[in-house]
Amino acid sequence: MVKKLVYLFLALLLPIGVFLFLRAFGKNEFSIPVYYETEMPEYPASCHLIHKIPYTVPDAILRGAGWQGESAALFIADTSPEVLKNMKHLDEEFTSFEVQKIYPHQDTTRWDSWCTCFFFLKKPWSVVLIDSERKIRGFYAPKSREEMDRLTVELKILLKQY
Repeated sequence: MVKKLVYLFLALLLPIGVFLFLRAFGKNEFSIPVYYETEMPEYPASCHLIHKIPYTVPDAILRGAGWQGESAALFIADTSPEVLKNMKHLDEEFTSFEVQKIYPHQDTTRWDSWCTCFFFLKKPWSVVLIDSERKIRGFYAPKSREEMDRLTVELKILLKQY
């Protein structure tokens, strides 16, 4: 009987000890990837561009699209009502000073070439996240609720880092 109590006590003590150890000495840290630090993606030959490693989106492209340069930016290629509705939910989470959302201008031909040649957007992704250092941090399909949740979490991580 005493032996059973000792085993029961140890069985309860072990998880509590692990929990307390991790709570005191563990770090719960997440990071999001930086795309194209070591290699470039495939892009059409029609782009005629010189991309360097590690890749950063050219400042002229970002400024031409309307980026202010102080915050993270979301470049949104799809402006369907469903996407706009899902993107509106981000306004509740983040201020425009934290995350700037940039939509296509009237010149959609130029915007399409930017999405292909500089942002490397491919289907099903239609949103790209750029950090304040002009690095691509993620691609998202905003029609999917799971993708929007992932975008929200990754934005929180990115804003906490910078």
